Amino acid sequence: MKFCFLLVGICSTYFSFGTPFFKNPVNYQPIFTYPPDFGSEYLESLASLAQSYQENDSLRWQVLWDWGYYTHSRNLKQSLHIIQLGLDEATRAKNSLWEGRFQLIKGAILMRMDQTEQAEILLQSAMEKVRETDLWLAYTNMGYVYERRGDLSTAFEWARNTLELGRKTGQVKARAMAYSDLSYLLWKQGKYNEGLELGLHSLDLFEKRGIPDMDFDFTLYVVANHLMALSRFDEAEKHFDKSIAMGERFAFFNNLSDVYISLTSLQIRKGELQNAEKSAYLALEYASLLENSFMQMRSLLAIGEVNLLKEEYVTAEKYFLESISEAGTDSGDHFFSRQAYLHLSETYEAIGKPKEALFAFKRYHELNRTIFNEEAEKKMATLKAALDLAQKNNTIKEQALILSKQEKQVTFWILGTTMLLVVSLITFRGYRIIKKKNRLLEEQNREKSHLVRETHHRIKNNLQVVSSLLSLQSEHIQDPQLQQIMLDSQSRVQSMGLVHQTLYQGKDLAYIEMKDYFTKLSEDVINSFGAKGKANLYCEMGKITLDIITAIPIGLIINELMTNSLKYAFPEKELGSLFISLYWKGSELILDYRDDGIGFKEEEAAFSPGFGRQLIQLLSTQLNGEMNKIPDQGTRFQFVFHP
Repeated sequence: MKFCFLLVGICSTYFSFGTPFFKNPVNYQPIFTYPPDFGSEYLESLASLAQSYQENDSLRWQVLWDWGYYTHSRNLKQSLHIIQLGLDEATRAKNSLWEGRFQLIKGAILMRMDQTEQAEILLQSAMEKVRETDLWLAYTNMGYVYERRGDLSTAFEWARNTLELGRKTGQVKARAMAYSDLSYLLWKQGKYNEGLELGLHSLDLFEKRGIPDMDFDFTLYVVANHLMALSRFDEAEKHFDKSIAMGERFAFFNNLSDVYISLTSLQIRKGELQNAEKSAYLALEYASLLENSFMQMRSLLAIGEVNLLKEEYVTAEKYFLESISEAGTDSGDHFFSRQAYLHLSETYEAIGKPKEALFAFKRYHELNRTIFNEEAEKKMATLKAALDLAQKNNTIKEQALILSKQEKQVTFWILGTTMLLVVSLITFRGYRIIKKKNRLLEEQNREKSHLVRETHHRIKNNLQVVSSLLSLQSEHIQDPQLQQIMLDSQSRVQSMGLVHQTLYQGKDLAYIEMKDYFTKLSEDVINSFGAKGKANLYCEMGKITLDIITAIPIGLIINELMTNSLKYAFPEKELGSLFISLYWKGSELILDYRDDGIGFKEEEAAFSPGFGRQLIQLLSTQLNGEMNKIPDQGTRFQFVFHP
């Protein structure tokens, strides 16, 4: 979440083109009302300048405002002290306008310090005192209060109010801020295409305004997050780099922490774990300088993610627990807290703590429901529809005005020119309609792909929960035979879950590359038997892809055969070998499995005559296939499928 998109336009309300409406004996220029060109020494000059004015001087209050504002991008507590000084003076002087302006800033700072109730009271009070041109700042920060509480739909409503007020008053900064906030809220809802469109519109307004303030900086970060979510990594990295350059120039510590957290995610997705770890620690460094617990929580989460991927599970567990502790139990923003619990669950699963993994996953599920619930979705959809309608109405009005002007000019045109214009307009309109339809189809395809990927992800998570439940249940069973049945069932569930994991992690959402799948499946089965280093798998096959309907039965068959081999094939060998081959022969799909174990006689059962054998037979029938035992030194089966 942003630090304070907060208040960078307030000086332009009090000054016209950088010139104060009161006497300015020291040629003082307020912050971010013109393209700035200053460094860290500017902070010291403001502190010194504030001492040169009387307590009830409006220029002193403006300097205190700038001093507090510039400081809040570096240290919240120090900024709060400066703003409180100005608020006390304005209150004693009974200057309602400046009292409201200082309350507005103080409310925004307290919100960043997670004191949302006090922040809301101050912002409500400020709305009754400031001018209409300042109200959008209050609306914006009220939106941030509800965002921190996790009420995204109400935050969306406040951002829409900011947009409407910006249109009414003609304030470009207000409109740019509103589009930035709406874009960020849509990112939290996973609506990346819609959010990207609004974010780019916000950037366009900021660029036309030409003032590189922290809100411009933050919007670069928001757009980059959408691009990253849409796998447009190169574009995302360019926007992150622009944001970092601006943040380092003006010491926007919060924005820098935000960017490095997201840059960690980008570098993880690109497989650059060493760079990702550096970015995560830089994020924590800026968050610590700022003394912002919310940013520290997110930075700790990013460090934990890197360690989880590096399989340094003890370190990962430490950082995830620290992140959860930093968030606290009363945090309203569950968007990032839920991620900490999800990764903690994965960490516990990896180190063999199923009870703790299940508890963490349940907590993740509870927090997730507070964000993505049906009521919130409906309210967000209603607000978005209203926003779209308002935008369309404005567009219609603008087009109507243009058409009215054109009608006056048409009377002076000759008939041939008029006909040519009509033909051109019809052709252009047809082109735009076709282009719009194509763009809509592309967006729908991307959304469907995202939904399918998310479905596979959730199915995998649900199967993982089932696997954990089976593992927990098996611990309470005394009968070895029943316990083995539970463990075999767990292995089958994991085999199915691996298919869905392969789908959502891969580029193709409909087909699975089987050689890679067999390799991962064998690692899981061998590890579950504690046979790592005692059995090797050899996939004697090229790359072959199958759809999920075919892949799951074949995966379960291989799971049963490997389980049987590890149980019975190598009683006298320290190292055994398993061989799998899958290939097409005309329209027939051939699966060949063998081991170099002790084998068995024809009249003996090839494997357990119970459920496992029945399952293989049922799965073979499901794929219109047949199973044959091939004579060999060990055990060998060949399946011929007609899918």
